[in-house]
Amino acid sequence: MSFESVLNESEFSAIILENRSAYEQDLIEFNELLQADYLFLGVKKAHSISVLIGLSHNSSIPQMEYELKGSPCESVLITGPCGYESDVCVHFSEDQTLKALNAEGYLGAGLFNEKLRDIGVLVAVFKTPKKDISEWLQVFSLQAKLFSTQFQKDFFATKTAHNLSLIDEISRMSHTGSWEFYPETEKLIWSPETYRIHDLPIDSEINIQKALDFIAPDYLAELTFAFENLRYKQCPYDIQCQIIDSSSSVRWVRASGKAELYKNGAVKRLFGAFEDITEYKTALILSADRAKKIQSILNNINDAVFSIDTRGTITHCNDVALKMFGYTRGELLAQSVEVLMPEPYASNHAFYMRNYMETGVGKIIGVGRQLPAKRKNGDIFQMELSLSESSDLGEKGFIGVIRDISERIEAQDTIYNLAYTDPVTHLRNQQWFHQRFKDLMLRASMNQEYIHILLLDIDNMAQINTRFGFGNGNYAIRKVAEQLLFVIGHDYEIFKYGGDSFVVLSKKTYRKEDLHKFDASLVESALLSPRHFDIVINSVKWSLTASLGSAIFNPQGQSFESIINVIEQAVKRAKKSAPFGLCHISEDGFKEFDRYLDIKSKLEQAIESDELSIVLQPQVTHDGTVSSFEALVRWYSKELGPVSPGEFIPIAEESYAICEIGDIVLRKTLNVMSNFVKAGLNTTIAINISARQIVMPDFINSLLSRVNQFGIPPHRLMLELTETALVVDIELVKETMLELAKFGFRFSIDDFGTGYSSLAYLKVLPISELKIDKYFVDDIGKDFDGKAAQIVDAILEMAKALNVTCIAEGVETVEQLNYLKGKGCERFQGYYFSRPEPEAYWAELKQNPTLP
Repeated sequence: MSFESVLNESEFSAIILENRSAYEQDLIEFNELLQADYLFLGVKKAHSISVLIGLSHNSSIPQMEYELKGSPCESVLITGPCGYESDVCVHFSEDQTLKALNAEGYLGAGLFNEKLRDIGVLVAVFKTPKKDISEWLQVFSLQAKLFSTQFQKDFFATKTAHNLSLIDEISRMSHTGSWEFYPETEKLIWSPETYRIHDLPIDSEINIQKALDFIAPDYLAELTFAFENLRYKQCPYDIQCQIIDSSSSVRWVRASGKAELYKNGAVKRLFGAFEDITEYKTALILSADRAKKIQSILNNINDAVFSIDTRGTITHCNDVALKMFGYTRGELLAQSVEVLMPEPYASNHAFYMRNYMETGVGKIIGVGRQLPAKRKNGDIFQMELSLSESSDLGEKGFIGVIRDISERIEAQDTIYNLAYTDPVTHLRNQQWFHQRFKDLMLRASMNQEYIHILLLDIDNMAQINTRFGFGNGNYAIRKVAEQLLFVIGHDYEIFKYGGDSFVVLSKKTYRKEDLHKFDASLVESALLSPRHFDIVINSVKWSLTASLGSAIFNPQGQSFESIINVIEQAVKRAKKSAPFGLCHISEDGFKEFDRYLDIKSKLEQAIESDELSIVLQPQVTHDGTVSSFEALVRWYSKELGPVSPGEFIPIAEESYAICEIGDIVLRKTLNVMSNFVKAGLNTTIAINISARQIVMPDFINSLLSRVNQFGIPPHRLMLELTETALVVDIELVKETMLELAKFGFRFSIDDFGTGYSSLAYLKVLPISELKIDKYFVDDIGKDFDGKAAQIVDAILEMAKALNVTCIAEGVETVEQLNYLKGKGCERFQGYYFSRPEPEAYWAELKQNPTLP
């Protein structure tokens, strides 16, 4: 809500006094830092300042008032914040209040409203000179701004509360509530009156499905169709319908809805109103009761009415019947009713009539039935027929009432399609897939057979939506769906799954002995063909990419949820090989996923129970001298036994757990280094810093706090960053590295050559070391056309160009060592020298030990 009125002096006073204890506490907390003898918060009047809250050495003093003229507060309100180190009474000799307080130092700043007009002051008085008054002036001014902001917040909160109360009262009087729906988050919001209309506690959890559950069955289709039409076509609606509230009372409501759009035409929100019109409708019904006979006739003529005799001849029909079937009255009267029936009903009608007249037993007499009917032009439509016996002057006959229900059936089909069909691609949606998949799982479980399921996720749809808008994004999804539908073949069916994903499910199930005949790669390669993802939008060709997860499994012993989790996890792994990454999971993959869940669930417990430890692997020079160590984390689980870092580190990187592990490694490493220093071992220890960890807001302060706690010089710690960490937020990482470098920290780029770092950034980052990844060192000396050696040579040359040290990881053979030495590599690390060992193993080492 917006207000023309602004915070003035009287409202300012009311807010201060209403929240006196809170503001007084704020002043006390601020004065713990400032150490003023007096601290005042006052409101401006015509010629004076009225002190609303005052402190003397953190004790409250009574309200008081003093003249503005000739006081420093007058200067504050005219020129802005000011401070006086001493002799403030000399500067303002007319200010009797300052003299009474024996003031020497003074700080003052204005308090202002949202129009930046001063309406009060914040004043601090010191009985002794305040030598650092200029340093405190900016802080004092900032505190005044914080108080001003809080006053404005409290003012608007009060105003808003008053206005909301007024709106709620108006809603109560008019029995009209409101609703809002945000399609992007599927969030539905009701006003208090809307809750009252539905007889629900205010702020009860509500969503679209729960809201629709209140609609009376006779109106559910109409309102659902109107809402979907509003959501996807932005067509407003205004409908009268019935609801059944939480106490099972039936109410009449008038429901309306409109759409608010973004500038690009996408739906921002849907909103509307609920008006309780039960009293109005009740009055109409009472009025209708007074004319029951007339209303009965009117109800009858809404349907086609026929009279026929015992031979099946039409003796009478109303105007609706003529319009419904397309005949004139002369064309129908005296004709057999069979003219209104399609085959085989027309040919069998005479037999049914004769049988009823002889036995008195009929299948449709007195029972409403849905049957096909035929118009004059030959069109067949569905009718609802109600047939009853009649007697006219003692002669038996029949009256048939016919209702054309073709539109109702069409609406039901529409609702069905809305429920089970994706509106963009017109494929069966996720709800339909769930039903179909569960049925297939049951069938396969009973027969000990296997199912093939694939989940395809488009990688870069966000770029399409951002560049071309959601309308064109939907067009791209639809085109991809058409291509995929064309290639999956008759043995598979495809479903829309999520915003930009598709599930492909085998229609058949396969026996275990037949799996060797089944080639899953055929459909996998067909789905990942790049040509399916080339889309032309606004004459611009755009190439999408996709990732595919594929699984063949026996569903026996597996839950629906676990299978979905496995296939979604497969897609995540496939994305690591993007573009067009594929991850195929066999039956063993489900065991691997169970292992993944087990590790994930126990990792947090491992952190809390201190199951993580570190080991040290030495880094040596040409002559085998240990120059430094790398700290590596290890986990021995009480339940799982030893867990490889290759297993738990990627899982930890999915969440904040990697930061907690990084903090544990840092703490334990600094403790080891402290012990080394005490033992006289002068060395450096390198630790790995994750991408999540280095971009944390408190990383710098936390790291400095840790090294200060253990008394370790920063240059004794080498911080290893992977190239992946550099590209998370390169500017933020660069800023963090440069700041830490000022304190003496050094940096190493780990796994160099396997990531995506820019050489331009390597040139400006404070890097001390490049580490050649084991992936390249392993292939030195092997028959790979010398490519690995060429890459190693290039990294060494780059290290020289950057004037940084180069260290090779994973050195395991003398051939590798000699090659690296010959190319000028300065330091080495690997099993050739030593495996990673715990601190105790290295505790007895002397200064700069040499490894054999």
